[in-house]
This record gives sequence, structure tokens and C-alpha cells, in this order.
Amino acid sequence: MKKLFFLMVACAIATTASAQFVNSGSASSAKSGAGLSAMSTDDYNRFYVGYNPMKINWEDHQSKLEESYPLTQSLTVGYLHASSLSSNIPLFLEYGANFQYSFGKEKEDGDEWGINVYSVNVPVNLAFKLQFNDVALTPYVGANFRVNAAGTYKYEYEDWDGETETEKINLFDDSDADDAMGDNAAKRFQAGINVGVGFSYKALYLGVGYVSDFSKVFDADEMEGKVGMTTLTVGINF
Repeated sequence: MKKLFFLMVACAIATTASAQFVNSGSASSAKSGAGLSAMSTDDYNRFYVGYNPMKINWEDHQSKLEESYPLTQSLTVGYLHASSLSSNIPLFLEYGANFQYSFGKEKEDGDEWGINVYSVNVPVNLAFKLQFNDVALTPYVGANFRVNAAGTYKYEYEDWDGETETEKINLFDDSDADDAMGDNAAKRFQAGINVGVGFSYKALYLGVGYVSDFSKVFDADEMEGKVGMTTLTVGINF
């Protein structure tokens, strides 16, 4: 939540600075007006890849469950389109989709366990693009919708004979979850708040953001958890 708070503050500062620039431009000379008009309101597109440190924020027993369900990082690849909302103000509606592979593992006393999840995210953001020549700063805020297509929990251990045994559990199958995790199948759909800021130089895009889910990925007795995820993005605008 601290990361989300600081990102929201950064976006608010950037947006306020943008608004002040717009207001001062309209009240100043023709030269300032020309600078404002140079801010493109054309639609844009972006291909991007991302690395996302993440974790499940549990309502109780955080350290124990975080170790048991080590979902710690993910990789994404996606596409985004931004539609202009005004011919005079660089305000955009951004939307698109990305494929996400999330994973993590732990090891102790020869035993090893981990999680792999395959998901599709659909972000929908309101963005303000403050541009000066080849450089642009784009704060955004919106919503993120995630559909988990597949996921497994893998556990490797040594049996009494010293042989390595492997168990794989479908995280989203009720019967698997009931047998191995006490009626705690994961949820396939999550929705959350999406906030961040992007920096562009010509076609190159760098972004940092945070996604905080408000729907649970696990929702069972004493096992209620939501995903929190930092997004670090590199992309190409066109």
C-alpha cells in the first residue's frame, strides 16, 4: 500500500503540474500557446514488455502463507492503444491487453515448492500526456482486470527411500484444491486499481506503476489474499 500511495502522489503532482502548464499557456503570450498546441492529441499505440515484482497480501498469517504460496514475480508482454478524448487537451483513454506469466518458489531441507500462473490482463486507464518536443511524461490512473487461465502448485520432496517425488496441483480445480489445500481453489478473476507514470523519449517508453487488487485470489477460512504488483515496463510507441 505504501508503493500505491507514493505512486498516486506522484501522478497527482504530475497531473497538477500539467494542468498549471495548460492554464498558464492559455493566459500568456502566443509563444506559450504555441507550446501547448505542440502537445500532440493524436492517438498512439504501444508494444511493451514488463517485469513485475509481486506478492499475495494475506489478511492473516502473512509470513507463513507468503512462504507457502511464493508468488513473487511475473513477466508480461502486451499491446496498448490510447484514444484521444479532446482535440485541445492531451487527455487519453488507454486500453489494451497483456499476457502475464507469474511464478515463484521456495526451498527448505531438500523440499521445494512453487507456483506458476498464466493470466491475461486488461488495463483501462485515464492518462494525461505532458509533452515537450521529443520528451513526454504520462501519468495515468485506472483499473486492471485479470483472468487467470491456468496455474499449478508444484511440490517436490524426498520419500522414505530417498527418492524424489513430485506432486502437481491445479490451483483452479476444486477437486485438486480440496484434496491438497483444504477447499481453497484460487479465483480466476481479479479486478484492481492501476496507477503509475510513463516517460517517453521519441519512440522509447519506460514506465513504473502499481496494481492493487480489490478482489481476492484466495478466499477461504484464514486464507484470504489479494495480489499486489509493481509494474516495470519498457516499450515502443508508434
